[in-house]
Amino acid sequence: MAEELKDIHTLFLDRITSRYRLREIALKHPFPERPLRALGIIKIDGIVYESDKFLRVMVLTTNFLVSSRCSRSIFIGLRPEFYLPIFSSETILMGAKRAFLVDIHPTVRSERWDGLRVEQRLLEIKSRYRELFAAPLTLQGKINDIMSKAHCYVKVPPELDSRALALFNEYLDVFLELADAAASVADDNKRNADADFENYHQTVINHDPAVKLYSILFGRSGAIERVNDLFFAR
Repeated sequence: MAEELKDIHTLFLDRITSRYRLREIALKHPFPERPLRALGIIKIDGIVYESDKFLRVMVLTTNFLVSSRCSRSIFIGLRPEFYLPIFSSETILMGAKRAFLVDIHPTVRSERWDGLRVEQRLLEIKSRYRELFAAPLTLQGKINDIMSKAHCYVKVPPELDSRALALFNEYLDVFLELADAAASVADDNKRNADADFENYHQTVINHDPAVKLYSILFGRSGAIERVNDLFFAR
């Protein structure tokens, strides 16, 4: 059977849990959640892990009305002391609207990012999936500040699901190589690591579309509390 984007969480969790020993997090607001403001129309469910290296490994599903209308989010953040970028993916399946996003965010300053040579590798991978980019999508606003030049944000017809998943796995491979080699940075870089992570945190809090949706569903303070717990261990 052909792989489908609706199964991205299952495929991802099979890979990540077989490769690493992860601990499940007890969240401040346990899943599943059905926000009262959405009158039961929206259901949010998922699982969040941590480990000695990973600050957060998260899969999150937001269902709208029925399970076939959903978004599937994946996030991997290493602990700030490793001074490494962030892996993120979003799959939106809303009837005829089918969108796919994957990126390794350059959440470190340019000299660190360039030294890691991540973007060059991602661009080479991206060049082998030209058929995926027939219908590109555009992100709006300052959230673009944390996107790499190699990010993939596209409309995906069902016949290209397997290609989107293949690209996802290749980007994930690049990130997991970084994770496997992660080591705490030297003392003179720790200040940069902390400052860049805080800048990323503030960009997400103030500009990520997910925070805006959560603010509608839970109020501003409820949104920030949930996002800090889910993504930042705060």
